[in-house]
Amino acid sequence: MNKEYISGTFCIDIKCSQHSALEGLTGSDYMQKKNLHCKDCFAWRFFIWTKNNKWRIVQAQQEISNKQLAAMIKGIDPVRVEDLTEDEILCL
Repeated sequence: MNKEYISGTFCIDIKCSQHSALEGLTGSDYMQKKNLHCKDCFAWRFFIWTKNNKWRIVQAQQEISNKQLAAMIKGIDPVRVEDLTEDEILCL
């Protein structure tokens, strides 16, 4: 799922004290002022770097065991095959 940047998202999340200068701006006005106003902010620089290099920030899922993953790949309830190894599950 691709989400567009929402003005002030990160600033609001970290309670940036400098964000007040950008409040009320939207669209290209916001981005122009943000690029000038936040040019030394490492978080903003990282965001711009990821955008310019066509990288995406994704939300990681919680870790699951290899056995659970094997069962999910095969479409099997992990509880039903808890006494099998990953190889045995994948052979089903």
